[in-house]
Amino acid sequence: PFKFYRNEPRTLTIQAIFHPEGDGVVAECRLIGRRSLPNHAKPQTTIHFTGRVRLTKQAHDAETAAPPGAPLRPTYDAADIYRVYFHGPAYQVLERAWRDGERVVGEMNKDLPNHHNPSGRPTLMAPRLIENCFQTAGLWEIGMLGHMGLPQHVQKVSMWRAPDRAASPLFAVVTPSADQGSFDADVVDKTGNRYVHLSGYRTVALPNSVDAGELKALQAVMSAQAAAA
Repeated sequence: PFKFYRNEPRTLTIQAIFHPEGDGVVAECRLIGRRSLPNHAKPQTTIHFTGRVRLTKQAHDAETAAPPGAPLRPTYDAADIYRVYFHGPAYQVLERAWRDGERVVGEMNKDLPNHHNPSGRPTLMAPRLIENCFQTAGLWEIGMLGHMGLPQHVQKVSMWRAPDRAASPLFAVVTPSADQGSFDADVVDKTGNRYVHLSGYRTVALPNSVDAGELKALQAVMSAQAAAA
């Protein structure tokens, strides 16, 4: 993570090196932080994140995916979710979550505060839709594996539609892969129109991070959903 210490500001360096690839352009990106430490003559330099952004001249045709199934039992709701998770108001993206067969569904909170300032300069990748995938996958990990996982790696994420075009609630539909130890996810509306596709999401376990009572409650919901499916 990129940490801010003692509530003090830090400068982020975002580096992008562009080169052609096929009919598009690829940007090799790095987010770099530097800190001055006591008894060190030079600042400490850390590469916090890396990624490849592929740009094409033509937009891809919009896709659809399997829509979420309706919950068959009581769901795990926001009030319970954010007793387990640590996120502040802008990233409390889940309204509720439930088990849908082998998948987990997270319904997007429709009443979130501004994501950034100034709000009139929007981001292109809709980070809170991606975060919805992360948090929904995390509930599966807590309920089924008994630990919280922090994001470590994403193989690929694609944006298909802007969320402001959604006429219905949005849902993260997450499918765990036991063989690969990873997750694939789609953000869709109730008819299956795809907004985000994420593949190869992996986490690193955060041990002893879940209260025993909250863990038991989430495990009960996940087990009941699995039995109903």
